[in-house]
Amino acid sequence: MRRLFALVAAVAVAAVLTPAAAHAEPADDGNRAWSLRPGTPEGKPDKRTHYTLQGIPGAAVEEKVLVTNSSKVPASFVIYGTDAFNTSTGAFDLLPAAQKPTDIGSWMQFQAPAITIDAGATVAVPFKVVVPANATPGDHAGGVVVSLATGTDVKVDTRVAVRLYLRIAGLLRPVLAAQKVEAHYFGVTNPFSDGSVTVSYTAENTGNIRLQSHAKLVVKSALTGITLAEKKLPDLPELLPGQRVPHEAEIDGVFPAGPLTVRVELEPFGDPEQPVGQAVPKAEGHTTIWAWPWLLLIVLLILGTGAGFLVRRWLIRRRQARADAAALERRRARKESKAGAAA
Repeated sequence: MRRLFALVAAVAVAAVLTPAAAHAEPADDGNRAWSLRPGTPEGKPDKRTHYTLQGIPGAAVEEKVLVTNSSKVPASFVIYGTDAFNTSTGAFDLLPAAQKPTDIGSWMQFQAPAITIDAGATVAVPFKVVVPANATPGDHAGGVVVSLATGTDVKVDTRVAVRLYLRIAGLLRPVLAAQKVEAHYFGVTNPFSDGSVTVSYTAENTGNIRLQSHAKLVVKSALTGITLAEKKLPDLPELLPGQRVPHEAEIDGVFPAGPLTVRVELEPFGDPEQPVGQAVPKAEGHTTIWAWPWLLLIVLLILGTGAGFLVRRWLIRRRQARADAAALERRRARKESKAGAAA
């Protein structure tokens, strides 16, 4: 009987303790994970991966950003806007946190620039982009950034952002330029084979619309205009207004035909989600280089020198033969003259 009572008591204690253990707070592992995405006016997720907005000077555009705390514990975050730029490889990037934005990043106003979110929860944060009255027409690129609030003791501190594009109505100028074109020819040991041309150039967005571009490399004879080689290059990544990015390319199968014209051809195009609404002009840049088949020229020079030597020797022998024949003819004439005088 005592054993049965003890067993029942143990089960009762377990029943009391089990719910408490099930609701125990998870241990803080020191890691923080969070994400953000555009939201609907109702604060729900939508299909957008970034913001593509339209605006006019002096007006405001209202939006919402959804911030999710995937950490095991509540966490505090700061939300702010900043400007975008292209890196030296053409990638889209945002200004460092310590650098103050001067364009669209300074136009963003958040209803809650600092928030605390429970573990696993998502919060919709309203914000608006207040366009200045003197804002220039065209595309302005930036990002909505969420990072951990300072003073949090964590192992990883990484900011997360979502792109934001705003096109301001007005005169749109989609212009891309290929500048600073330089080229070098590299031959091969076979004097009758083709070589290659390496090209470097800078793509610059001199307009006010963000553009991508198809690209092609063409090499022609500067004397005849005949195309010696052409190559379709990978599409250039999106280039923001006022940004420039260096590029390099190489093309094989180029015959060393003396002076060569090397041309970079760009065919820009806009974002399908935000059409330009007008024809985008093509762009090109070119340079001229010399590509001589030096080994072939050396061989021809040697052959020419040898042929010249043989021709010269033949001419000398011919002149000598003529001189000998003339001398013989003179001696014969003198003999005949003496014989006639003796008779």
